[in-house]
Amino acid sequence: MKHSIFLWLCTFQISLLCISFSVKSVSSVAHSYSDHCYSIVPEPVPKSEPPVYEFGPFGPSQSGFYYSDGDFRVVTANITRHTNLFSFYTTAVRQTDKDGVFMIEGSFELQGLLESVLYGSGSSQISVPPRVPPVVADYSNPFILKLHGFWSESSGELCMVGTGSALLKEGTLLTPVAVLKLYNIKTSSSITTLITGTLESLSPSNDNNYFETISILMPPQLNYKFTIVSGDSADEISGESDFEENFPIDSVLQGRSFCSKFTSLVFRNVFNLQYTGCRSSKKCLPGDGVIANLPSSISLSAINCTGVLKRVRIFLKFDDNIKHSRHDKRFDPSKTLIGEGIWDDKKNQLHVLLCRFLDIANSWSNAHVGDCTTRLSLRFPTIWSIKETSTIMGQIWTNKTEEDSGYFENILFRSTENHMHALPDLKYEYTEHYRVRNLCPEKKLGRNRRRRYPSPNSIGMKFNMLVESSEGRTGWGSANALTVNSQLYMHARLSFASIRDDFSKPTRWEPQGRANISYRIDIKWHTPPKLTDEDNASIVPDEKMEITAEGIYDADTGGLCMIGCRKLDQPLGNDSMDCGILLNFQFAPVKGLENGGYIRGEIKSIREKSDLLYFDHLDVSSVAYNREQARHTIWTMDLEIALVVISQTLVCLSVRPQLYHSKRHPNRLPFTSLVMLVILALGQLIPLVLNYEALFYHKNDQGTVLFQTGGWLEANEVIIRITSMVAFLLYFRILQQAFSSRSKDGNGKGLWFAEKMTLLVTLPLYVSGAIIVLLVDRANYKRDIVLLPISPVDYWQRSTLEDLKSYAGLISDGFLLPQILFNIFSNSAENALRPSFYIGTSLVRLLPHVYDLYCDHSYVEYKGTFIYANPAENFFSNVWDVIIPIGVSLFAAIIYLQQQFGGCCIVPKRFRWSESYENIPMVSES
Repeated sequence: MKHSIFLWLCTFQISLLCISFSVKSVSSVAHSYSDHCYSIVPEPVPKSEPPVYEFGPFGPSQSGFYYSDGDFRVVTANITRHTNLFSFYTTAVRQTDKDGVFMIEGSFELQGLLESVLYGSGSSQISVPPRVPPVVADYSNPFILKLHGFWSESSGELCMVGTGSALLKEGTLLTPVAVLKLYNIKTSSSITTLITGTLESLSPSNDNNYFETISILMPPQLNYKFTIVSGDSADEISGESDFEENFPIDSVLQGRSFCSKFTSLVFRNVFNLQYTGCRSSKKCLPGDGVIANLPSSISLSAINCTGVLKRVRIFLKFDDNIKHSRHDKRFDPSKTLIGEGIWDDKKNQLHVLLCRFLDIANSWSNAHVGDCTTRLSLRFPTIWSIKETSTIMGQIWTNKTEEDSGYFENILFRSTENHMHALPDLKYEYTEHYRVRNLCPEKKLGRNRRRRYPSPNSIGMKFNMLVESSEGRTGWGSANALTVNSQLYMHARLSFASIRDDFSKPTRWEPQGRANISYRIDIKWHTPPKLTDEDNASIVPDEKMEITAEGIYDADTGGLCMIGCRKLDQPLGNDSMDCGILLNFQFAPVKGLENGGYIRGEIKSIREKSDLLYFDHLDVSSVAYNREQARHTIWTMDLEIALVVISQTLVCLSVRPQLYHSKRHPNRLPFTSLVMLVILALGQLIPLVLNYEALFYHKNDQGTVLFQTGGWLEANEVIIRITSMVAFLLYFRILQQAFSSRSKDGNGKGLWFAEKMTLLVTLPLYVSGAIIVLLVDRANYKRDIVLLPISPVDYWQRSTLEDLKSYAGLISDGFLLPQILFNIFSNSAENALRPSFYIGTSLVRLLPHVYDLYCDHSYVEYKGTFIYANPAENFFSNVWDVIIPIGVSLFAAIIYLQQQFGGCCIVPKRFRWSESYENIPMVSES
């Protein structure tokens, strides 16, 4: 009883202590507001009314951006390195005894890289009902402040103080105290309205919780009034040179809302820039000053969107050419424009009025929006051509004159991602008929050359490819058909699960004729991979080539000939494309496996060598994988799986009689070579261990759909593992029995002498062979380039481990060599090995080579489809496939002769041991 009373008293004291701390904390915060915010918004008395969660342009959550000129040391570097986004969550808004002054409670939180998103989602504004409290952000964020203060509706000023927590990378928990001051918070806002302010630390400068003052910039979100109205205001910002035929907005939306469709098509896209007449760096972009590196692309993000009025408020961000810029989500007002746009139903274009952020040199606290002289138009063209294959196009210009400051030449932009199926009424205009006829003559088809090739609309017209230049550079790419005659090419994905037999099987050959076709070809060059001991060589992307082509495909000969235009990274004058390219491809026949199942071709320049745009010809090869070849490959895989299971079962069946033989004739067991049994046991154990490790290591490394077999391959792997384990245990049991019987045998010394001599001969032989294999393979080292139907190209290089695994397979093929040497050194004529054992095991070793030599290899083989005759586990070639079966058969014949006529029967008489020497080790100790 006394113990419980004591515990209750301790709990009561702790509770009083916590209450005193909380009262002290609240009183200190209240006191600090008067010290730091009284001159901005004097502190009134809040009314006891139910809170709401919106005030002015602030909703339950409002995003903004911050800038720190000093060291923001209370936040980890990984937060401030890639993003400068923060969120303000409103938790309570109450009226006070002063009209137009409201008490505000909320939290200020910094967002990490994974949590940060572009400002706005492109959807329309959604107001949270005032009686439903908002969802407050998770308190595990690295920097959060709980703030309390007041907002004056008339002055538009907000001042808040509070404390919070900041968790550093090393685990240090800080408790910063700060004051937040925001200005220009009005009940209504327009395109030039911008909320600015500061966040200042209230801790001493020598305190760990201190941080440098950061400036804040926030575009208002709620109660926004669009400046542009339909009619004359929209005509003032529209371009005068856009007379192309464009899709109307209803065709683009296809039943979806304006905001959701623009989010998927426009605000998630990246647009490449083309400068038209940029003669000096001062006349290239909006704004003043010289820019060292011109941006190569822009991205658009939505702030507000109203679907009924078809109006949108956006950010336009200029992106540079630096590769790591795509990871940089930091907001930079010097590279960003803010604007609002309206859809013009007459011209079928989006017209946008853009403004700049001004006075942002050293701090954002005095920033404002102005210089609204930049214009943007965006459209969805209805017609494609060889020079224009973008789903979205537009331009940026200024209404300033050339003498005005901030003038720049027109900038064109095009989408990088083409959503063809989003615009089904798209048309293609063939403009290179004359050059195609001259450069692509029709081939005559002989009677004996009639083959069936992919039809123009088949899935086989889309392929990946390997590209090699005459200079030795290599790259990979993809060729996607855009249109066939006047229709869009609709096959978008290759999958064995959904593939359909596009090629019917007519009773006789029928001509298919020629078809107009257009393509988009993307090629990525890379530097040669370094030679490593890993399975895959590292590939570093270098540069890319984008080609749009049109021409003729002859379905009777499988020939594809096209004229191409490639985009230039650095345009020469006003020309941004090189249209002096000829492309020729030869498809593989559908029926049969001629040409190795590959598409072969070349890409070459038809310009003079002295021309600046000339380039050496490129050789192209690709897998032409159709249903016939898929069926052949899968059938071969099933056959090889069955052969592996049968082989492993045969191993177990051949070892089992040897165990019975040892029990029936225990006196013959000591004459079995221990070296041979060790090789056989390790031959089962090592692959079992390596494959078991690879089963987990490469579980998700199945790069092709060939392995999507519904669990059939995995089930057989389990069977193979089980039979391998059983075979290992049987070999190990025979090894244990042979070792024990030899130790007990009276002639053990003589047999151990023969075993040692066998080891002295085989061990140097095996080691020297391994060294030779490594030296030869390194001298003739080259990468195997493997084309895949899903990924464009895979580089497969044999590692040192794979070379040793192949050599270990060669040693296992010659497993009878130690027994032959043991019989010679012991001159044994005992039937130590049962014929079913060494003949059955020999058959298991030579059958893969016979299969590899005589099976049909005309189908396309992919990395990972070697199951039975795997080159990573043995030596497989035309030469080795002849040598190894002959050697295995010869060793089996020698064993038979030795067990019939003695171990030295194969040795010439002058090299045999003398009788006296032979009998010396055999004398018993008695």
